Amino acid sequence: MDELAEHLLFVLSHFGLKSVIGFGVGAGANILARFALAHPEKVNALCLINCVSTQAGWIEWGYQKLNVRHLRSQGMTQGVLDYLMWHHFGRGTEERNHDLVQVYKNYFERRVNPTNLALLIDSYVRRTDLNITRELDPTRKKEGLTLGVPVMNITGALSPHVDDTVTLNGRLDPMNSSWMKISDCGMVLEEQPGKVSEAFRLFLQGEGYGK
Repeated sequence: MDELAEHLLFVLSHFGLKSVIGFGVGAGANILARFALAHPEKVNALCLINCVSTQAGWIEWGYQKLNVRHLRSQGMTQGVLDYLMWHHFGRGTEERNHDLVQVYKNYFERRVNPTNLALLIDSYVRRTDLNITRELDPTRKKEGLTLGVPVMNITGALSPHVDDTVTLNGRLDPMNSSWMKISDCGMVLEEQPGKVSEAFRLFLQGEGYGK
């Protein structure tokens, strides 16, 4: 994950960007958080969706290693597909949005390269802890290590990653971060895009962007 974060320097250089406002989901959110910690001068603000700030636990590690083995030896199995759907949408998705579920199932079954997905999962499950802490004592804030840029931390009420975002929220400075749980969805961008875009617009306005 740290190596992927460092690759963002080449992306910024290629497009001639001095700094950016980062918007990431899942593993992408984790990578952006690492980039902001390593290069705070390159990041103006972050919008992180379902971001995990801790290393993988034993249950996640074991389950993901099993998925990686299946992807490499058998391709996209039903077990891996079920896990991907749960990872993205949580439970009870078909009852909420049957058409959206079918779109993603077809995409995972027909468009995703199993070998590449196995490599991504293996990299993500070996992630390290972000090692950030919240320091509320104003005389000691410089001693603590947390994200110094404004952060909007978002999750869906039905997402399997709610607890992860709560953990992240507890490690951020409350003066420049906010946590938002959007109701009636697991995958916020697909199920509640209007609410996310409105929240992002207000977040940027609060940071002095736009009117």
